[in-house]
Amino acid sequence: MKMAVGDKKLRWERVFQSREDLLLLIFLLLVGLGAAALFSSSYNFCRIYLNDPLYMIRRQLIWIAIGSFLAFAVTRIPLEKLKDSVPWILAVVLLLNLMTYVPGISVIRGGARRWIELGGFSFQPSELVKVALVLYLGRMLEKNRKRLDDMSHVIMPLFVVTLFLTGIIYFQNDFSSAVFVFMLSMILFFIAGVSLKNMAIMLGFSAIPMVLMVLARSYRIERILTWLSPMKDPTGTGYQILKAREALIQGGFWGVGIGQGQEKIGFSAAHSDFVIAVVGEEAGFLGVVILLTLFYLLMVKGFGLALSRKSLFSFYVMTGLICGLFFQVLINFAVVCGFIPVTGIPLPLFSSGGSSTLTAFFTFGLLLNLSREGKR
Repeated sequence: MKMAVGDKKLRWERVFQSREDLLLLIFLLLVGLGAAALFSSSYNFCRIYLNDPLYMIRRQLIWIAIGSFLAFAVTRIPLEKLKDSVPWILAVVLLLNLMTYVPGISVIRGGARRWIELGGFSFQPSELVKVALVLYLGRMLEKNRKRLDDMSHVIMPLFVVTLFLTGIIYFQNDFSSAVFVFMLSMILFFIAGVSLKNMAIMLGFSAIPMVLMVLARSYRIERILTWLSPMKDPTGTGYQILKAREALIQGGFWGVGIGQGQEKIGFSAAHSDFVIAVVGEEAGFLGVVILLTLFYLLMVKGFGLALSRKSLFSFYVMTGLICGLFFQVLINFAVVCGFIPVTGIPLPLFSSGGSSTLTAFFTFGLLLNLSREGKR
């Protein structure tokens, strides 16, 4: 009997002995749960405003299909070819972001010039900067691993590239993504071993421009004031925060039932940046904890793979991509729960939008690719 139990345990260990397999399983679970959450959160909105309750989930499934093909294609690229392609990837992403300034191709929504439209589909190229910059910094930091104390000739040129990409995103009127990209680059510098002195110089150099960026638009100050006191304008700027809070309260511990949530009705942001509020109402606190646990496991397994890679390039890139993915999750959760002001950072695989979905699949394809490299 003991042998039978032992054999059964060994079989299960073999099933999950590969961290890559477990990483794939968690990712697929998140894709499925994300599609279900988006369907529930967008159904009423699409039925009322678009006269097609399946509009958003249909488009999301198309993006998932395209993303799956993209992720598979990325996993087939040999590591050396991937490293050699990094300058080209950065150049293409840069070109796409510059296209947001071209009339006739760019799309302006809410005063923001963040999208380009091709063939009836709009795309937000700033999402790809989160991946392209990680690849570029990973390649250059590995190449100059023995010269990371050279501020003038190594760190400063990389810092300038980071500021240039951050500036392009900022002038698309996408302050949140610009700050996110900048902080992600700082994390990579820190992980690579750049001295605290040089880190302080870069952060100090950026502090004043960051403050000026906040003050440059009155609505950014309004977001902070609304976050501090949403009841001052409950039907205007405070509406989303209050609606999300009410949804989480109504959900309680167990939730009101999948598809039974009422707060999403009339909540225009329920299917985008506030989709987790719908999950909280319908699946309750327990559902939110399960969701966070899956993202946490994805991060832990990803870090485990990154730490055992043979090359520094793989380690830097995998760590940067995982940090970027997980920080997006934390920021989105923090916004919905009212811990920080509204930022416009989507929840990967859950919020509607092809840009975020394709970037998540591209990121995962890179993680699987790099995870196949030999161990140290």
